[in-house]
Amino acid sequence: MRYLILLEQTEAGFAVQVPDLAISTYGKDIPSAKKAAIKAIRINLETYSEIGKPVPAPIPIIMHLENLDVADILFSYVELVENKERLAA
Repeated sequence: MRYLILLEQTEAGFAVQVPDLAISTYGKDIPSAKKAAIKAIRINLETYSEIGKPVPAPIPIIMHLENLDVADILFSYVELVENKERLAA
């Protein structure tokens, strides 16, 4: 599974959002921000499964690209592969 993330540099590192799952997290640098996003996504997906709710459908990327509120934010993807964490640029 692949999820879009939004990275925004702050004074202390990188804030990261996973808009499809309403997740916000943080990392000192981009790799640690992506790892934090993967961890948060896994926890979120497990929670959906445990409570028997469907995972929200992804928002088309064009909707994010057209959003002027995130025009200066770095877009990237993280990919969840089985039980291993693999980062996709």
